[in-house]
Amino acid sequence: MKPNFLSGFLMVLVGALVAFASLFWLPHCGGETPMRCVWLLRASTGVGFMILVSGVVMKFVAAKTAAGIQIGNVLMGLLLVALAAFLIGSCPNPMMACHRVTDPALIVIGVLVALVAAVDAWRLSKKA
Repeated sequence: MKPNFLSGFLMVLVGALVAFASLFWLPHCGGETPMRCVWLLRASTGVGFMILVSGVVMKFVAAKTAAGIQIGNVLMGLLLVALAAFLIGSCPNPMMACHRVTDPALIVIGVLVALVAAVDAWRLSKKA
């Protein structure tokens, strides 16, 4: 089995988790007028799908190429943090569920994605 097969499988799971959480689990302000949290969750769903696709691609490439893809996953994890922290953010009212739950959850998930991908990129660069 290739050393990057399990890495790709892990990134598929993480990407699916981010996309699923953004679509169904994380709270947002519903209503007639879409608020900032709706756009934040749509953008984070897109980042989750990009992580998922990169995990699928990682299963079929060489270890050095997979290490490069993991560096891209580090950047996608940092993009999740940036989306939640200052690029889009959630509603400004601290009493809203999206402000209390969605922002911290996306920041934690983004940091974890970035750390796991960085460690795995280092591991894959040593394998080849």
